[in-house]
Amino acid sequence: MQDYSFSKQQWKKTTLIFLVVLLFAYLPVASFLFALKNDAFTGYFPPKFFMSESIHSGHLPLWNPYINFGIPQYADMSSGYWSPFTWTIASTFGYNAYTFTLELLLYILMGGFGFFVLLKLWVKNTQVRTIAALSFMCCGYNIGNLQHFNWISGAAILPWCLWAYHNLLHRFSISNLLAVSLLFYLLISSAHPGISIASAYFFFAFSLFQLVQKKKENNNYSFAIWIKSNALLLLLLFIMSAGMLFAYADILPFFVRANKLTLTDSLLHPTTFTSWISSLLPLTTTKLDAFFGTDISMRNCFFGLTLFVFLILALQNKKNATQKFFLAIGVFFLLLASGGMFKTFAHHYLPFIGFVRLNGEFRIFALISFIVVAAIELDNYISTDAISFSKIKKTILIVSALVFIAVALAAIKILLSKDSILFYADAMAAQQSFASKVKSLLDNLTFWDALAIQGVIQLAFLIMMLKFLRHKKINLLLYLNAANLILISLMNLPFTGVGKASVRDVQNILERFPKGISIPSLQPINKIDTLPSFEKALIGDGSFYNKNIGVIHEAAYPIRLNATANKFQKIESGKSDSLMLKPFLFFLPENEKQSIVWKDFSPNKIAFEVNAAEDALVVLQQSHYPHWICSVNHQEKKIEKFDEAFMCVQVNKGKNLVEFTFNPIRIKAMMIFSLVVFASSLLILAFTHSKSTSLS
Repeated sequence: MQDYSFSKQQWKKTTLIFLVVLLFAYLPVASFLFALKNDAFTGYFPPKFFMSESIHSGHLPLWNPYINFGIPQYADMSSGYWSPFTWTIASTFGYNAYTFTLELLLYILMGGFGFFVLLKLWVKNTQVRTIAALSFMCCGYNIGNLQHFNWISGAAILPWCLWAYHNLLHRFSISNLLAVSLLFYLLISSAHPGISIASAYFFFAFSLFQLVQKKKENNNYSFAIWIKSNALLLLLLFIMSAGMLFAYADILPFFVRANKLTLTDSLLHPTTFTSWISSLLPLTTTKLDAFFGTDISMRNCFFGLTLFVFLILALQNKKNATQKFFLAIGVFFLLLASGGMFKTFAHHYLPFIGFVRLNGEFRIFALISFIVVAAIELDNYISTDAISFSKIKKTILIVSALVFIAVALAAIKILLSKDSILFYADAMAAQQSFASKVKSLLDNLTFWDALAIQGVIQLAFLIMMLKFLRHKKINLLLYLNAANLILISLMNLPFTGVGKASVRDVQNILERFPKGISIPSLQPINKIDTLPSFEKALIGDGSFYNKNIGVIHEAAYPIRLNATANKFQKIESGKSDSLMLKPFLFFLPENEKQSIVWKDFSPNKIAFEVNAAEDALVVLQQSHYPHWICSVNHQEKKIEKFDEAFMCVQVNKGKNLVEFTFNPIRIKAMMIFSLVVFASSLLILAFTHSKSTSLS
């Protein structure tokens, strides 16, 4: 392991470079002029917003009564419920369109710093580490999947986990053990479950590699130390994650996605082999869907033009052990991301891989691996004489020739077919607003336009790269790489990252809804106002925000309970449902003399006084789920299932005080336990770090 000093002045300079690149590469997002598109606000934002609203209203966000007649929020694997990042923002500033956007940008910045720190293990030159870190910040995974919020958060934490895990395997100490446990907890609590599953394979392979290396370096290295490090890590991580694990186990018997996917679903949305053209010409993947054969968000594999060249060089040259490992594991995840036969085998024989539906998610591990390999190769050239410039020149000229041929073919195709933005200039000029002009440009851009534009840009950068590498002008190469990353990010974001609406537009919609947690109205469910389609496309279903309970059609959300999902399926098949004509709380049999007076309402407690004209059934259209208890006049009553999905309780004639309370005692206890373990670990780590710093 190498260790290189780094002054405060250098940290300031590096931080400034990171911030500048973040600001300009993600300018459409960072300026708030354009909001994140698709799943970001329609799927990932609603649960965070609900948590924020609940906490600021003085309620613990355990049950979300608004999403499809209610779900246990603590068991939502996609919302980051157990993430300290989510709780910090939700309980302080609160979630809105702006803080949500800033959180995403902070994850990208965090990933850049993590990669910079990680490469300190294997790369000597600071500028090379910076080039690699910037390439990771602006890689195709971040640009292509900007809408997939917990994919970005997972990518941000992975380099930190790898750095900390390496340290633990090389030197066992309490501080290293606590650091890696805390970081791994942040990963599994903040990232999409698919990343956590893939991480288990990635880090297991890395652990075996480190064991083999240590044995080669020192025959006296004790296998017991390796066992001890991993065993204590798993134990502490299990203890720290106990609340989260209990919560996920709690929902599995009632969860639609609790079982392994079918093979067909398991092969959905791969990063096809044709998509890897984006590692050199990323703009091309925004067009010609049939050629790439997958969703646009799964195609971008760009990781920097400089590192692309040096990855090719690494394939040709003699590699060290670290490069060989990362190249092998990178190819493994490249194949896994591509779907097909390799994913089919993994689906059948590798545990938990068959639960991951979007295969393009795996490519983040390939990109991390290839960046490490290429960064080490670039460092070998800059810091030593291990690589001759003539070989670099030959590689760049071959790449340039291939790009030139692609540009020439694109030009010929454009001239022959006249299918190009060049022939739609008048239509674009006729658009009134700037946004309309941009949309017209993007809509009319063809694959051949993208190939020609991207090819010309890359040729210019390749020529300048060759000049800077000849004289090992690493600072100029760093700025050139940053400029290339910024330009390519800006070109691709309108297709994969942002939509036409601004963050202000999204926030304006949110501000129309009631603040905090209010008492829902007892109007028929089919009378509850819904959002117009264009607003629904921006923020998701109106039921996520309107503080009313009930929807006539299932709102698109990843957490689906079996009973309510079956109910919605019947409705969608054309079967009428009279319950949609009633409010979420009502009597059976109906009687005009009966009344309901609210006593208390929160996400976890629904209390009201009913005046029944006769013995009656009170129906609560909330998902029938364990941990709900009911009392009538302070006497506990058994909750019955109504219509196979909801809850009901029998009341007698006259006045009755009815209280439905959601009280998952074990989950709350484990939540407190996990919080204590996490906070204690953080404090001990801070104390040991400050103590070692003062001693040094």
